[in-house]
Amino acid sequence: MIEKLIAEASKCVYCGFCEFACPTYRAVRMRHFGPRGRINLIKNFDGKLSKEAYKGIMTCLLCGACDPQCPAGIKITETIRAFKVYLIYNLASQRVSS
Repeated sequence: MIEKLIAEASKCVYCGFCEFACPTYRAVRMRHFGPRGRINLIKNFDGKLSKEAYKGIMTCLLCGACDPQCPAGIKITETIRAFKVYLIYNLASQRVSS
């Protein structure tokens, strides 16, 4: 499952169009709190996340505002939702690294 999410995230061209539509990114203006940052975290996931990265993923509202903005056609909301589920089921017993 995680390989499929990483493959989807790897389609990102880092244009940033998604960030203008994202309510959490507009509120916080931090890399991990926008769709581009979240997708990058998924793309580079090695089995561990920092506390800040974990917060970035988990604070996604899954509102879907970013999806129509993506010129690469990434299913951003679905990818982040599936990654959240993966984290909950696979990393629940592990501590998030500092």
